[in-house]
Amino acid sequence: MNKHGIKVGSVTYAMKGRELLAKNGFKVYISRNPKPVKNEGCGYMICVSGNIDVALAILERENVKVNGIEDGCDFK
Repeated sequence: MNKHGIKVGSVTYAMKGRELLAKNGFKVYISRNPKPVKNEGCGYMICVSGNIDVALAILERENVKVNGIEDGCDFK
């Protein structure tokens, strides 16, 4: 299964995204972005296991602004 970190600009977007994706059957948690880049906001990621294209479509539909994607998140 694919694991990705979806970078968002605030903890509010991270919490909203986590809730939306969990309701849609994704295994998901919030993490700090270990490699923040300038202009990425507060530096949070939504770590998601599953189809990244579907996850991104859900977030876009619900107006969660995505700043980028990192490959791999550690799921315990």
